[in-house]
Amino acid sequence: MRYAFYSHGGCENHGCEAIVRTLSAMIKNGRPESVIKLYTLNAQSDKAGDLPNIDETEEFNYTRPVSSLNFMQKLKISSLSRKTQKSADEYFYSLSCKNPSLKENDVYVSVGGDNYCYGDGHMAAAFNRELKKLGKKTVLWGCSVGKEDLSEDKIKDLKTFDLIVTRESMTYETLIGCGIDKNTVLYPDPAFTLDIDTDFGGKFEVKPNTLGFNISSLIGEYAGEGESIESIAVGFLGYVLENSDKNILLIPHVTKKEDGDQLILGRIAEKLGSERVSVVPDTLTAAQYKSIISRCEMFIGARTHATIAAYSTCVPTLVIGYSVKSKGIAKDIFSDYNGLVVPVSEITDAKKLIEAYVSFEKKAEIYRSLLKEKMPEYIKAAKASVNELFKI
Repeated sequence: MRYAFYSHGGCENHGCEAIVRTLSAMIKNGRPESVIKLYTLNAQSDKAGDLPNIDETEEFNYTRPVSSLNFMQKLKISSLSRKTQKSADEYFYSLSCKNPSLKENDVYVSVGGDNYCYGDGHMAAAFNRELKKLGKKTVLWGCSVGKEDLSEDKIKDLKTFDLIVTRESMTYETLIGCGIDKNTVLYPDPAFTLDIDTDFGGKFEVKPNTLGFNISSLIGEYAGEGESIESIAVGFLGYVLENSDKNILLIPHVTKKEDGDQLILGRIAEKLGSERVSVVPDTLTAAQYKSIISRCEMFIGARTHATIAAYSTCVPTLVIGYSVKSKGIAKDIFSDYNGLVVPVSEITDAKKLIEAYVSFEKKAEIYRSLLKEKMPEYIKAAKASVNELFKI
C-alpha cells in the first residue's frame, strides 16, 4: 500500500514534524511493507527534521494559486462564471492541484489538522476534489474544527472523506451534529506518542524550578482589544520574576525564519533583561524540544503541539487557547478545561494571565498526578488510531 501525506507545512513547524514523524512510525510498525510519500510545502526544512520513516518526498505547494493562466483556462473561467461564480472559483483553485505523481499513491492522508479550522478552506477542498477525481481514498487526520468554522461547502466536502480522525471530543461532537458521521472517529493526536530524544538530555541544561513558556505572534490575531500579546507576556513574566524564584525558559515551537516563535520570544527576553530568563535555540527537532519541555516544572503555552509535549510528559500545563482544539484536548484529559485554558480573546492585559496562573499554580501538583494517571491509556489510544487507517 502506498500512503501519501499532504498539507505538511514543513518541519520548521515542529507540530507538523511531530505528526508526520509519529504517524509514519505507527504505519511502519503495523505495516512494514508500506511505502510513505510526503508532499511538503517546504522540502528544505524537512531535511533538518530527519524523518526516518518517510520513503519519498516531493515539494508541492498546492495552496499557492497559479500565477498565470493560458488562453483556454481563462476562457473556461469566463464560461463558468456566467453560470455561477462558485463554479469558476472551484475550477481556478483546482489548477494549483494538478500533479502527475498523484496517480501513484493509494491513500492520501491530510496531516494538516487545522486546514478546516481557519479561513474558507477553498484550497483544502480543491485538493480533496482533485484526489477524488483520481479515485483516491482520502483521510483527514487529527483535525480540529469549531462549529463557527463550518459552512455548507465545508460540510459537503468533509462528507467525501473516507475517514476523519478528530483529535478531541468537541470537534467530534460538532462534526457528528452536522451530519458528518459516516466515517468520523475520535482518537488523541498522534504527537502524544512522540518519543523524547534521550541523547539530547545532557546537551541542554534545564535548571530546577523552571517555568517553560511559549507564545507566538499568531495568537495576536485572536486577541481581544487591549495590550499587545508581546506586552502582556512581558508583564506576566515580569510578575513571575518579581514574585518567585523561578527560572523562565522561553521555548519556540514554530521556528520559521520570517515569523517563527523565536522572534517574539527573543524580544520578550531582551525586554525582561534577567539572568533567570533564557531562550531555547531555534535549531532543534520536535523530539529535542519535547526533551526540554519534559524537564520543566510547569509549562504555559500557546502552540498546541508544545502543550501536547508537556501533557504527554506529565508537566502541569496552562494553555493560552485560540481555537476549539485547546479546550477540547484539555477537556478530554481532565474532564473539564476550566482553569486549564485561558482564551486569548479574554487576555486584554497581563492581569488576566497572572490571575489564571496564580489559580493554576495552586493546583499544579493535582494536575501532575492526573496526567500521570491518564497519560498511559491516552497515549495507548493514540497509537491504536492507526488501525482505523488500515481498515480503508
